[in-house]
Amino acid sequence: MKRSPAYAAGVAAALAITSAGALALAAPVALAAGPTTVSVRVEGLSRTLLPATTVRTHAGSITRYGAPKGACPATGAAGALDVATRHRWSGSYSSYGLSVTSIFGEAHSFTSKYYWSIFVDDRYASAGICELKLTRGEQLLFAAVPDKGTEYPIVLSAPGRVRAGHAFRVRASGYGAGRVLRPLAGVSVAGAVTNAKGIAMVTLRRPGHASVTASHAGWIRDEATVDVVR
Repeated sequence: MKRSPAYAAGVAAALAITSAGALALAAPVALAAGPTTVSVRVEGLSRTLLPATTVRTHAGSITRYGAPKGACPATGAAGALDVATRHRWSGSYSSYGLSVTSIFGEAHSFTSKYYWSIFVDDRYASAGICELKLTRGEQLLFAAVPDKGTEYPIVLSAPGRVRAGHAFRVRASGYGAGRVLRPLAGVSVAGAVTNAKGIAMVTLRRPGHASVTASHAGWIRDEATVDVVR
C-alpha cells in the first residue's frame, strides 16, 4: 500500500488510503474554512491534463459517490478539484472514505499500479483533500504517481517574457522528501538539459505564447508559460 511521507499526519487527520494506493478522503466531518482562491493543476501519467487554473471554492459540501453530507467541505481541496475539472473526476466511497480514482477520464483504480496523489505548493499534502484547509494563493497539484516508489514535482522557473531566437535561462528544482528546494540536474526542458546547478539555456524561435515543459524520470513534470516577442 502506497503511503506518502505525510501518512502519519494524515492518520491524525483521519486520512485513509485504500489498498490500491488511491487518494482517500476520510468520512468524519472535516474542519471547514471559508471559500478562497487557489490554483489547481492535474498531471496524468503521460501528459498535463489541466494546466494551472485559478478557481474559487464555495460553501457547502461534496456529496458525490456516496460521501455523506458535511464530511467533505466544498471549501477544501475536493471542492477545488470539482470546480477546476467542472465535475470531471470520479471516485468511490467505502469504509476507508472517498477515493479519487479518475480525473478527466484517466483512471487509476484499485488494481492500478498508480494512484492520484495531491501536493500543496509542490510538497506532499499534510492531510486528505477533505481535511485540507486551503489558504488563498496555494497551488494544488493532483498527479498520477506509482504505487511503488516515490515521485515529487519538478519546480520550473522561467522568465515570463523572452526574445525570439535569444537564449534564456531556466531553473529546475525540487523539494523531494525535504523542506529545502534543491537544484535538479538532467531535467529536459525544451530540447535542453539542466546542469548540476539545475540550470539550462533554452531558445524559442517562434513569437507568441509558449508552454515550456520540464520532465525527468522519477519526477512529476512541470510547465511554465513564456511570452516570446520579436
